Amino acid sequence: MPGRLPVRVVTITGEFTHLDQAEIRQRVETAIDGGFLDIDMEKVRKAVLDLPWAAEASVRRVWPDTLRLHVVEQLPLAYWNQSALVNLHGQVFRPTRLPRFENLPRLRGEDARAADVVAFYLQLQTGPLPEGLRVAELDLNRRGEWRVVFDNGLALMLGRDDQGLAQRLKHFVRLYPLLASPEGGRPRRIDMRYEHGFAVEWQKVDERAQAAVAIVRKGDS
Repeated sequence: MPGRLPVRVVTITGEFTHLDQAEIRQRVETAIDGGFLDIDMEKVRKAVLDLPWAAEASVRRVWPDTLRLHVVEQLPLAYWNQSALVNLHGQVFRPTRLPRFENLPRLRGEDARAADVVAFYLQLQTGPLPEGLRVAELDLNRRGEWRVVFDNGLALMLGRDDQGLAQRLKHFVRLYPLLASPEGGRPRRIDMRYEHGFAVEWQKVDERAQAAVAIVRKGDS
């Protein structure tokens, strides 16, 4: 019967670093449960997308006996929690083996908020952060509070994800050059969660550092 024409050829295209063509082919062949004309194309596509490193997949028939697939591999933006990765769109994926990437930040939060965490990370990276600071870690805890760790080890507590978040971040950007001046020592932790001020934990505290905090607090009140 025409509907039972066999699929004789499966072609797979795409640029792969972590995906394996043989594994993709095996998934496709397992998902084919009919002839050329009655293949469940969505079933084939989903079988490929079940692979952790597969981000997108398209499937089409090519007469008379070929199934052609194009697969896009995941491009990780950051580590996600302890054992996963997340892409630019906030999609979390969990490879069987987690590769080691240099300079990849670590984002943390509940999977349902992954897109929000990615969006805020991108905002920080492309926004007006003080010169020389790069985000190494970004956490959104279950209470909805943000914590940033920069590549120099500085931890920034920004508080809840509410309407005041942008203002607290703006205050940090304005104050950080004063707090991080060579004369004032180096801050280890800055807490911006206070309504009319902030708190600083220093790596090295001296009188000039304390004076710098006093001046900034006075101007900020």
